[in-house]
Amino acid sequence: MAFWDEDLQEETMIPVKETDIKRIEQAVNGRLPARYLEQIREQNGGSTEAMAVMVEFENTWSDEESGLHLPLRSMTSLSFERYLDELSVLREWGVEGNVMMFAEGEGSYFWYFHYTEAAEPTVWCLDISDETTHFVAATYDEWLTKLSNDVSEAVESDVVFLTLPEIKDILRGEDENEKLLAYSHWMILDEEQEELIEAFMTLIERNDQPDFLDSYAYYLMEVLTNNPELLEQKRADVTALILSKDDALDAEDLLSWMDEEEEL
Repeated sequence: MAFWDEDLQEETMIPVKETDIKRIEQAVNGRLPARYLEQIREQNGGSTEAMAVMVEFENTWSDEESGLHLPLRSMTSLSFERYLDELSVLREWGVEGNVMMFAEGEGSYFWYFHYTEAAEPTVWCLDISDETTHFVAATYDEWLTKLSNDVSEAVESDVVFLTLPEIKDILRGEDENEKLLAYSHWMILDEEQEELIEAFMTLIERNDQPDFLDSYAYYLMEVLTNNPELLEQKRADVTALILSKDDALDAEDLLSWMDEEEEL
């Protein structure tokens, strides 16, 4: 599937300036994803072929019957001035940390990068209709795999998700990227979640690779917040684990995530 929808472009986009890329990377204290930069250098913002992003959480736009998804209308153009303007929007809605908006959907959904200690930023969505934020993907490349230009087709694609035996077979392998994807499938299956939590905790304890460590930490928080009873049971152990990795993880952000869920 092509990324940009040339038929829907209403104006000529001004090419991105390399100096703006450097200024933004300095501001967020991280590097913009390589694939994202490749697309932005090809066309600096505008309409995309994809109309939706498939997600794994309840939201204000869709339901499980129609297939959980959020709208994607366009990628925002990349400039330092635009970065500052959109940063003020994120701050207005309570989004803190090193963040950068990069896309929006239907005026109420804003996709943004969240930078921590990892090599790449995680991808989140701000929903201003109910003032919530949602973790969506561990990397931009993973976010791209969730795009669809036909929601009905994307819903039908659910049948190709891995089964738990297939997932566990992949996890016995050595490819860390394949294992990370397998874990994301396990989360979707909603099976044996306590075992999944224990697996993430072990991976966080033993892992020293910043990019994978950060991804597993966010996946752990996602599973915990989707399982309130397990969150209550594991809270003390998870808190101690996250604090022990404070030098490699954004412990304050992760623990705040648990606190906010407990207050709901």
